[in-house]
Amino acid sequence: MKKQIVAILVMAVIVLPFANVQAKDEMMVSAMPPGNLNTVINADIVNGESGHVYVLQQTGALDTTYFITEEIRIKNLKIIGRNNPVTGRPPVIAPFINSDGSSPGNIAVAIDNGYVDFQNLYLLGTRTDGSQVTQQCISTSDSCRLMVDHCIIENFGSTGTPNILNTWNAIGSDIFVTNCLFRNNQSNIPQNPGMNWAGPGVNAIDTMVVKNSTFFIMGGNIEGSGSSMGYIEFDHNTMFMHTKSSPFSMRQMHNAKITNNIFFSVYSSGLDSNHVYNTQVYNANFFSPPAILTMDSLYEQLEGDPYFLTEADRNIEATNNAYFWPQKIVDNFATLNGNPIYQAVGGPIMAPVWAAARPGAEAILDLPNIHIAEADNFALDPGFDAALVDAASDSMARFVRHIWQNGGDGAGSRPFVYKANPITPYDGVAADWASTQGYPVRENLRYTNATLLTADNGKPIGDLNWFPEYSSVRNRSGIPAAFALDQNYPNPFNPVTNIKYNMMNRGHVTLKVYNLSGQEVATLVNEVLPAGEYSVPFNASQLASGVYMYTLETQNYSVSKKMLLLK
Repeated sequence: MKKQIVAILVMAVIVLPFANVQAKDEMMVSAMPPGNLNTVINADIVNGESGHVYVLQQTGALDTTYFITEEIRIKNLKIIGRNNPVTGRPPVIAPFINSDGSSPGNIAVAIDNGYVDFQNLYLLGTRTDGSQVTQQCISTSDSCRLMVDHCIIENFGSTGTPNILNTWNAIGSDIFVTNCLFRNNQSNIPQNPGMNWAGPGVNAIDTMVVKNSTFFIMGGNIEGSGSSMGYIEFDHNTMFMHTKSSPFSMRQMHNAKITNNIFFSVYSSGLDSNHVYNTQVYNANFFSPPAILTMDSLYEQLEGDPYFLTEADRNIEATNNAYFWPQKIVDNFATLNGNPIYQAVGGPIMAPVWAAARPGAEAILDLPNIHIAEADNFALDPGFDAALVDAASDSMARFVRHIWQNGGDGAGSRPFVYKANPITPYDGVAADWASTQGYPVRENLRYTNATLLTADNGKPIGDLNWFPEYSSVRNRSGIPAAFALDQNYPNPFNPVTNIKYNMMNRGHVTLKVYNLSGQEVATLVNEVLPAGEYSVPFNASQLASGVYMYTLETQNYSVSKKMLLLK
């Protein structure tokens, strides 16, 4: 019975991630002077928590950076960025250089069983002098919730063991990440930073859900923990160039669903044989066999209160994922193992594989409720942009050689690429990024492999934000001033088109397609949505050529437009 109750609670968290967010009036916050954002919010306390939803509105031709002089530390914080009306890009939050030379160590801190909710922001850990000083992006205390949607999170992790979303020394927190880009988060230490490392404590994380997000040049894991986690779901994400630690360094992982992702050049450093096979230095959290999925037996403590778990209770699915290492990374392992200067730490360097278990625990891979077989995944090259792969592979291989030659410190040889400056964060970004890429950045992680482009019931696997023409992701980029339904584009079309619409307020919305006889042929949207700007693809491959009507309806609004399908 206790296990059934736990399962129900986990599902409740997944279905209702925003249930504890109370409606509040909006407050527009100006970017200037530096520190205004944190000063206004930290002083705006009503009944012990934040008094408003804070909106960062850009009004001029130049993109705006909100410099913070100290951490934003307030209960139940929600910040929404509205795109610049001229450039179409989101506002930036970055650390300021204070008069004593210091800068804040976090953008925000979740406190007192509260939440932090960031939407449509570019979050930078970089100062104007180019140094990377902001250790974490968001930190939390016990039983808090972190929600990040349509954000870019770049260049965090300067010292120590940084976590971008930091729940260390907290228990029972939740993390929900959707439609985000984690970019250039790599320190001199190859395992840092990761998105999160949870623990200590018997219940480090209740629930983590990560969907339709990209991890571009990362140091460490997506999630790591020496303790237990209630549930992790990792679906439709792209991981491109990652240095060390398994993406899921979770010795006690027992309830996870990892599906429809691309793991490209993950664990590019490999690991020395000494740390894998020598039990005197072995540490399952960091020094497990190099693999995308690393398994281990459960701690004995999980067999008692509060879990009552056994190996038979584990339920782990990792299916329909693609994994690949480019040739320059493969060749780099031959270089590492052909020269003793790279083996001073502990002997030959082991290259990564799809899945592995701690030596002595290999039987775990064959348990009937652990579904992670290579046969159920794809060992295929996605076909990313060749110039990008070549440059990133060169840089990563050089960094890996440097860290093995210098005892694990990569200072002076950090990998790749175009780190953003908070004054000019969009230098080099294509003017038409919104229609050709998934984010306002230089790189584009669309790919060409025909098998992977249709591997999820006709849709691409990986982060669907790179494929807006196929994506069921509804891109929320700010709060519009009115309801609106745009003309579909392209029009005429064959067979896929996109329909954009605006929601001024939260409410139930339907978007349906009809033929000229008034018969409904497709329901594209039928749900309660927050205010925002949305784009929904319509695939008419099963319909005949002709004119169709599409209708958007809310409680107080209804409008229809025509579109032409030509095959």
